[in-house]
Amino acid sequence: MVLLAVIVVGVLPSSQGITKTRASILDIQADIKDQKSFIPIYTPLLRRKQDSLPESIAVNELQPLKVEDIAELPDVFEMIARESQVELVSVTPQVRSLQGDLELLRVDARMRGEFLTFSNLLKRLNEMTSVDSIESFAIDVTNLGTEMKLSVWLAIQ
Repeated sequence: MVLLAVIVVGVLPSSQGITKTRASILDIQADIKDQKSFIPIYTPLLRRKQDSLPESIAVNELQPLKVEDIAELPDVFEMIARESQVELVSVTPQVRSLQGDLELLRVDARMRGEFLTFSNLLKRLNEMTSVDSIESFAIDVTNLGTEMKLSVWLAIQ
């Protein structure tokens, strides 16, 4: 009876623990094997990530616009459109995007022109130091010509 109690109380729980430990070791070994199979893919991607950006991609330091300069945004977009050989249809700063603690202003713009000139426009937008990100970009073909709709987030202070 005492021998049976020792087996039930001491040996049986430890054997169950050993079984669980062996199962988790096998799971970990399977995970390691799977991860080793991804090393040939992961290593070049990691190297590419650590390399610097190509010279054709400029990374500007973000310099926020002053709140007073928001009124001049249509003129700025008009100048960019003119330099890019597209016609500015509308520029709409979204005042609701200023709610909360965000220091970003969303500006929606519509432009019309040749399809190939839109890449010039995007390059010029990239040169603007206040552009935080481009939220959306759509090109539509209408009976008036090719039209681009663009939503841009600008940093403000």
